[in-house]
Amino acid sequence: MKFKLLVFVGLLFGLTAVILPAYTQTEPAVAVETITINPRSSSLQLLDTIEAPFAFNAMVPSWVAEEPLPYIKVRTSKDGINWSKWFHIQAHDDWTLPEDVETVGDMIVVPLQDETHNFIQYMVHNELGVEISSLSFTFIDTTDGPTTEEMIVQQQLLDAQNEPTTTDSYPRPAVISRGVWCVYSSCSDTSGLVYEPVTNMIVHHTVSSNSNSNWAATVRAIYIYHRDTRGWGDIGYNYLVDRNGAIYEGHMNQDYYNWDVVGIHAGDANEGSLGTSLIGTFTSADEYGTYDTPPAAMMNSVANLFAWKADQRNIQVYDATQMVNMNWGLPNIMGHRDVYGGTNTLCPGGNAHDLLPALRADVAYRIGQTSPYSYVSETGSGFTKSNANWYEAVRGCGWQGHAYYTWSTTNPAESTNWGEWTINVPASGLYEIQVYAPYCDTDNSETNGATYSIDNGVTTRTAVVSHEQNVGLWMSLGGYQLSAGNNTLRLTDLTTTDSGVGVWFDDIRYSPATDVYVTNQTPADNSWVSEQTVTFDWTFNYDNLVRAVTLEIATDASFNNIIESKHWQTAVTSAHHTFTQNHPELYWRVLADTGGATAYSTPTRFSLDFTPPTSMVTAVYIITPDLYLIITSGADAHSGIRQIEWEYRAAGETEWTVSSTGETFTPPEPNLVYEFRSQATDQAGNQEAPHATPDIDTRQANLMPHAIMLPVIEK
Repeated sequence: MKFKLLVFVGLLFGLTAVILPAYTQTEPAVAVETITINPRSSSLQLLDTIEAPFAFNAMVPSWVAEEPLPYIKVRTSKDGINWSKWFHIQAHDDWTLPEDVETVGDMIVVPLQDETHNFIQYMVHNELGVEISSLSFTFIDTTDGPTTEEMIVQQQLLDAQNEPTTTDSYPRPAVISRGVWCVYSSCSDTSGLVYEPVTNMIVHHTVSSNSNSNWAATVRAIYIYHRDTRGWGDIGYNYLVDRNGAIYEGHMNQDYYNWDVVGIHAGDANEGSLGTSLIGTFTSADEYGTYDTPPAAMMNSVANLFAWKADQRNIQVYDATQMVNMNWGLPNIMGHRDVYGGTNTLCPGGNAHDLLPALRADVAYRIGQTSPYSYVSETGSGFTKSNANWYEAVRGCGWQGHAYYTWSTTNPAESTNWGEWTINVPASGLYEIQVYAPYCDTDNSETNGATYSIDNGVTTRTAVVSHEQNVGLWMSLGGYQLSAGNNTLRLTDLTTTDSGVGVWFDDIRYSPATDVYVTNQTPADNSWVSEQTVTFDWTFNYDNLVRAVTLEIATDASFNNIIESKHWQTAVTSAHHTFTQNHPELYWRVLADTGGATAYSTPTRFSLDFTPPTSMVTAVYIITPDLYLIITSGADAHSGIRQIEWEYRAAGETEWTVSSTGETFTPPEPNLVYEFRSQATDQAGNQEAPHATPDIDTRQANLMPHAIMLPVIEK
């Protein structure tokens, strides 16, 4: 098949064709037409017809224009007489990178019954006088290739012959492998691949027409557009799913079963995510002129795919994670729009985004994952709020697709917004309470002093957390004694830290809590410590319940011989102690007083050695005139010698060189005298100070005794 690039340049309705030389390659046909439009026409309306250079099954418009985006409509035809409906073109944020000057629009796919079209009409309304530098159309023909039905049969034959090398307890669902659908020479290119374990799974939509059911051709068209026109070298998504539920492997991966390749689909969230795109457009009626809802078969396949990956990577479906390149938390299952707070893109469309809570539940059910928490939503009957001015997160941003927010104040007289969640528990006891502040675009930061009140009907306690530092993540308020029946959690806009920043009212969750426990952090178990002043660190699961803390250090595991005890009337989590001598064996633990009981941490054993070792180059033997054997020895009374390095220099020089040749030395200049010194490091990490004078030099070298020469040569 011929591969042609045709560039059409003209003013308004005049077009001049410049045909570049064609070259033969087993590739689909691709061409670009560029129209130059008179900039800043105050009331511009263009309507023109273009005959494509070849019959196409997919077309992608793109443009260079200032904000706001121009109003562009496109339709296609087989004969230039009978036309498809008009498509109002929106910016396709999945396919436009932040650094791109050109904006990419939606992919228009020819209806299946026509297979290919030959004409397009475009209409541009520019009543706002937006400067439009260029308008381009990329034509693609990928009809020359197997259908989805043919590929499924081929894949089944391949799967029967090749068992996957994986031990996943939840199997990967049936997919159409890249080797089956990607029929071009570049499909097996593995250069430049980067891998990062998946922590989050992202739902996209391709924003292509829903009218064509030749999904295989659509996948190939997206691949060609991403590879060539966008210059990405490959399709951006990790997987794609069609309306019938067929799953297609996406971005090249050398081991789809066990490795997680980084795709090109969500900006800084590419690393650590599984980007899966629904083939079609799934915006809601209020978002877009074209709208649809993902069919059940499509969403079932997404659930199967996500269940496999969640089980493989131990992803908690009902939780959120701060991804490797992100500065905020994100739900572990989310839509593309959630990555940047809801306003950066419509993807995956409102109708698909509305299905995310059900998708989480379906994924969790498949792998037997049950949330230990009970949830109270701000949209349910368990939440009440003041009759004040409230804002709502845009485009379904929030844990269950919604969240309220207001602005903080430090002035009690200006405080008007409050919200209360009712926490109904079956029995009195200790419960952990967590709150959520979603990452949603408000053009503002969040409060560092969200002040919650927990009322169990007998006492009211207060917890202060930072929405700013924990935005997008579940935050624990700690453990609280709740009474059987209704308890309340209250949040207001009043803070002591800031004014005019976001305070979030989203879902909260709670669960029965275990008793308070203490975890020793450092020094770690069976470690050597080399500092005379030792830092002790520990954590509590519920520090708000701790009334007093005691640190004990002993020479025995039973703590019969306690050499140091420190006590505080607050829930401290770190302390320092300076020792006067080395200890081959010490134990430390923390006691947490909760007012009614004492929690003990598991004793941790460590050893203390803050005295450096000693060493010396004790002998130099001549093996041959230009080869010496260097003998060192050292001593350490506590942790023991870990290594001894030796250095050399020519006599009269000041700089020493560390040897890299082990026990032997070859003089750089055999006629010079060389001096040697050693430096030892012990198991605790103490390093001997550099010797001020040489230990020995080559003038003191002895001929190697014959009795020890043979073993040295063998070594």
